[in-house]
Amino acid sequence: MIFTIFSFTGVAVLNVSYLSNSNSMETINNIKLQYATESSINEALWRINTGVDSLVNSEVDGVITTWDASLNVLSVNVDKFQMESEILLDLSEDTHFDRALASDETITTNDYAVDADDENQSRFFSFMPEVDLAYFTDNAVATHTQSWYQWNDLEEDDFGGEGIHVFTGWFIELKNCSFENSTLVFTGRYINFEHQNEIDAPVPVDSADAMPALVFTNPDNYFEIEAEGKNYDREDKINGAIYTAGTIVLKKGELSGPIVGKTITMEHGEEYNNQIDFKDTEHPKHYRWTKGFKHKKHYDWPKQIGRWKTKKWGKKHA
Repeated sequence: MIFTIFSFTGVAVLNVSYLSNSNSMETINNIKLQYATESSINEALWRINTGVDSLVNSEVDGVITTWDASLNVLSVNVDKFQMESEILLDLSEDTHFDRALASDETITTNDYAVDADDENQSRFFSFMPEVDLAYFTDNAVATHTQSWYQWNDLEEDDFGGEGIHVFTGWFIELKNCSFENSTLVFTGRYINFEHQNEIDAPVPVDSADAMPALVFTNPDNYFEIEAEGKNYDREDKINGAIYTAGTIVLKKGELSGPIVGKTITMEHGEEYNNQIDFKDTEHPKHYRWTKGFKHKKHYDWPKQIGRWKTKKWGKKHA
């Protein structure tokens, strides 16, 4: 009986030891698989953001990576250490027009807060969108060629109606003007807004591309948004994207954003405080791809992880 008891006890100890060792090895392999999967994903993201997207498609040493350009889905399958994992990553395209402030060169906030929503916060890109000036000129309701000219207290009907307005002159000023469902394109330099101008770009319907509010195509242009005159209650109110190939300085005003510029600077307005009020959450439809900057597919956008789905993770069956 003693021999039998010790025999059963010994077998039980061996079984516990085996299970313990097996669990330890499974834990170790699970950690190894995790590192291998993360490394493979990092390498795939580096490849897809550095070169041609198709370079990410590979099958090396138990790792298969596949890029589905139509769905923007990256698939990473790792078969190692007697284990297998498969991760699906939705790599949403993040464009300049998805951000309150976007530039490929300079964004200077001078420690002022950009009170936009978290998902619309500032971002640098490696390039700027290209202005398709022909699109704006071909679809303009009016082209204004005056230089050294001031427009006072006018509405869009006085300019020729709603739509795209192209201004080709230099040294021009808009004072207390109002535009609805319109886009203003300036090709010259020395553009000035005085007192309070209100510009509302068309609100896109459903999933259609947006239209910008202001476009400055001259790379040497310098434009400020600030309160003018003695009455500081007057400030520009602009709903829609603002694009500049040059410099834009933000001091005081009410903007929906996005603002895309070569050089963007936030400075003090009245009483040495920056008073730019972003209304991005009230105008979310302006945060999307915008017409007049070629097709969205024209660019190779930086890819970032939107959603992460674990399709498979566990031991392989013998």
